[in-house]
Amino acid sequence: MLEAFFTVLLALVVVGVLAFAGLTWKKLYQGQR
Repeated sequence: MLEAFFTVLLALVVVGVLAFAGLTWKKLYQGQR
């Protein structure tokens, strides 16, 4: 049970980091155009 919780938590962190990086890259890409 605890292992599943940490797995979900890790997945959420990864998704959050990827979303943040994607938005940052998108803003930088749009700013250069």
